[in-house]
Amino acid sequence: MTTQDFIFNVPLYTKVKVSETQILDDFCNDIRIDGYNPVSGADSIYYLKRGLDPRFFSEAGTRLLYFVCQRYGDELYVLINYDVKKDYVQKVGQYPSVADIHIGQVKKYRKVLGESYIRDFTKAIGLAANGIGTGSFVYLRRIFEHLVAEIAEEAIKNGEIDKAQYVTSKMDNRLKLLSSYLPEMILNNKPLYGVLSVGIHELSEEQCLNYFSIVREVIELILDEREYNRQKEEKKKIAQAKLGYIAGEVKR
Repeated sequence: MTTQDFIFNVPLYTKVKVSETQILDDFCNDIRIDGYNPVSGADSIYYLKRGLDPRFFSEAGTRLLYFVCQRYGDELYVLINYDVKKDYVQKVGQYPSVADIHIGQVKKYRKVLGESYIRDFTKAIGLAANGIGTGSFVYLRRIFEHLVAEIAEEAIKNGEIDKAQYVTSKMDNRLKLLSSYLPEMILNNKPLYGVLSVGIHELSEEQCLNYFSIVREVIELILDEREYNRQKEEKKKIAQAKLGYIAGEVKR
């Protein structure tokens, strides 16, 4: 696990083995890490202003880390606890929280996802950030199924796939039918079919949390393409309006 993951992705109270990472070593140095700034709403770089004294490795206990956004000056606080005997470190407090960071990142999809599903997206992220796997995955799959249904509707309308065949298929076969409409990550990752097809009740909390990031990434790939197309159309309309204005001025 990287230090960046630990700060920006790992939920509170998740135990990370110290001997398998260099997290504590990094916290003793003047590190800089890329991360999303939810206060100013932009990607940035954070530098560690107050880190750990090397003596912490033998003393252990709880310490406060203090990061500052290099671009905007906003602050990020992380409270960590280190258990020497059990060889683990965990976050026991953070502000802004992991949920704040990730929810800020997905708000850009509001126009292409809609208010109802953006709420589901933020709920999923909030639950996952607090280590609640099954609940977070329920919301995430609901969004994914909604997006797939919209893609299927377009494919059926264009005569690309048969509606009856699609409706009676399971999710893994539906994804195959929509192969020309979906990101390569889905098509090249067959195990993902099974994850999305299996019932929620068949997955453990840990499995749901493990699968959460990959399913979220797939959803964001679909939304990125939609947002790109939306902005492209918006720019076309603005350009056409300006050209129309210029044409009118020329005629005068």
